[in-house]
Amino acid sequence: MEQRDQTLDALRGYAVITMILSGTIAFGDVLPAWMYHAQVPPPGHTFNPALPGITWVDLVFPFFLFAMGAAIPLSMQKGFSWKKLLLRFASLAFFALFFEHVKYQNFPQESGIWRYLISLTGLVALFLLFGAKKKALRFSGLLLAIAILVFAPYKEGKSFDLHHSDIIIMVLANMALLGGAIWWFTRNNLLYRLMVLPVLFGLITGRYLEASWNHVLYQPYPLDWLINFNFFKYLFIIIPGTVAGEWLLQRTESTNTQEAPGSYLTAMLVVVLIGWNVYALFTRMLTANLFITLLLSAVILLWQYSLNKTDQHSRRLLTAGIYLLLTGLCFEAFEGGIKKDNATFSYFFVTSGMAFLSLFSLQHFRVLCSLLSPVGRNPMIAYVITALFTMPVLSVTGLARYYDNMTHSAWEGFARGVVLTLIAAVLTAYCTRKKWFWKT
Repeated sequence: MEQRDQTLDALRGYAVITMILSGTIAFGDVLPAWMYHAQVPPPGHTFNPALPGITWVDLVFPFFLFAMGAAIPLSMQKGFSWKKLLLRFASLAFFALFFEHVKYQNFPQESGIWRYLISLTGLVALFLLFGAKKKALRFSGLLLAIAILVFAPYKEGKSFDLHHSDIIIMVLANMALLGGAIWWFTRNNLLYRLMVLPVLFGLITGRYLEASWNHVLYQPYPLDWLINFNFFKYLFIIIPGTVAGEWLLQRTESTNTQEAPGSYLTAMLVVVLIGWNVYALFTRMLTANLFITLLLSAVILLWQYSLNKTDQHSRRLLTAGIYLLLTGLCFEAFEGGIKKDNATFSYFFVTSGMAFLSLFSLQHFRVLCSLLSPVGRNPMIAYVITALFTMPVLSVTGLARYYDNMTHSAWEGFARGVVLTLIAAVLTAYCTRKKWFWKT
């Protein structure tokens, strides 16, 4: 039985919940720009790659990736198997393809209620395929999923397309394969693992020179729908995550779980540090941000080191988090400022640092951990439940029109996201309580 860490589950749960919230709030001009991706501002939400800065929404995906990286040592602690690793990769890749194809928006409105019933049937197929314990049920789920992909009446005469997949899950598939292999081969030597990052840095920065082999490597090829070299950049988040996972594993194995005095106050200061950086980077208060970050970091480290000199785990998380955050601020001017898309090196370092700091804080917010961890233990259900269950049910019952009309004010626009997020969280927590886990 693999060991679990509640703070890691909570971090993953936070990422999933905020991912749902950011995708279900009202779009348009009713909410301020900091409620959306920094590069997709209201009212038109047109992607502007030249717009620097980050918002809370831009932390969602890197936190989820970081949690995946941290989970690798915990899930592979008993040994390595290429079969298991490849099966996980294949499962996630199929999940990405099927989920994107079974959304009711893919089917014509003329099909009426059937477009929603297909999505609900797709959810049943996923429950069988990834949640059933008996092989016969899993096989029946696979057959049902294939039948939907082949026979579903897609709009505009379209059909199953390998290049039509959920980009987030496909990134996770690639990172599960690469991150798992890299961790296994470097599990006994952290230096070798970190040596991957300078090579990756050269690979990425050289791709923009058209005369280079790097540029050729990033050109389209027949299997780029499955293994995409553009995704390799996220190893800058996955690899630091594996380090955090090793530290979590060491803490789990340790019998010393006593909380240092004053740690709650330190955790609050860490939250302030993260929140301030998001605000300052979004408003472009770069010089003030650097000095205030240095001041807060010094206070946090001195406070922690003076309170409990034996709490090596917390010291590691804080030191790594602050180091990566400051490194990211040093890279901020590079590539035109921090951006999620196209992701900059500043973005990788800053968000990885914030993920380390969040792990430290969550271990001291026990009530919050207990609320978030059930969702984090079942992230795939939480990820699809809104698109494949809640919205189809609301549409079939006619309640969707009330949801669609919640766009007249900022409070309504935010409340519509909160409602769907709470429904997803409660349903996922119920599945976790019933031990209905989707294993990919």
